[in-house]
Amino acid sequence: MNIQQMRVVQSIADHGSFREAAKRLYLSQPSLSQSIKELELELGVQLFERTNQGARLTAEGSEFLDYAQPILSQVELLETRFSHKEAHNQAFSVASQHYDFTAVIVSELLTEFPECRQFRLFETTTLKVITDVEQHRSEFGILYLNDENRAGMIRLLQGAQLTFEHIGTFRPHIFVRLGHPLAKRQTVTLADLQGFSQARFLQEDSRFSFFSEDLVDFAQSEQVVHVSDRGTIIGLLQQTDLYGTGSGIVKDPEKQGLLFLPLVDEAEGEIILIKKRDRHISPIGEAFLLKLRQHIATFNA
Repeated sequence: MNIQQMRVVQSIADHGSFREAAKRLYLSQPSLSQSIKELELELGVQLFERTNQGARLTAEGSEFLDYAQPILSQVELLETRFSHKEAHNQAFSVASQHYDFTAVIVSELLTEFPECRQFRLFETTTLKVITDVEQHRSEFGILYLNDENRAGMIRLLQGAQLTFEHIGTFRPHIFVRLGHPLAKRQTVTLADLQGFSQARFLQEDSRFSFFSEDLVDFAQSEQVVHVSDRGTIIGLLQQTDLYGTGSGIVKDPEKQGLLFLPLVDEAEGEIILIKKRDRHISPIGEAFLLKLRQHIATFNA
């Protein structure tokens, strides 16, 4: 077994085809197929199911890739860290819950690091943010802590060998369309939200409240709409009397047809940055971290 074979497995899994994987890796298809055959013989398992529609991982293949992915990520880190071609500036990835400010910061980095070939901004669920950083796909993850989720989140981060640092605090807000019945208020309370439906981000397991990135328990809402991305929530809010919850750290929400209202009598939250323990921070990562602190600070001023 070698690193190239692991990369072959990953590429086939990503593209669903031996032919496409061979093209991406600049290998002949017979050579790639032989590499997989030798690996399967060595391991004594079948890694892929071959069909007319392509190739997909077997259960054993999926388990193999789960173990191989962190190794490949570590190899990539070694290659970028010690390459003589300044490869440490060739890629940057950050995973986060659904926050507007990550896109603002990455947009600034695009012009500051023109040599970077790939930027990846992965907005996703809480658990996937943690997994993405744990498996070295992203250099950083951005999450929030508050009194309700702190114990569960810290336990989860420690189990994934991740560290975190405080970036800033925020006051919980609700966000609604500009013509919403609550739009003329300066602040809102939980009592004010009764009778209105709520839009929330989907999470892997609703049994564990610390996964949620929404700041109001959906048990208090008679009707809830669960969605998977920020664009869908914005679209729903623009056209209905739904409300969402968030940090309020949003630049010019009016341009999106939204209004952010402070939620009073609720504890402050904390924006945190997570990273793999002892992971080297790249030059782009240092710049991102500086801009992140500055951006959050402007909303705390």
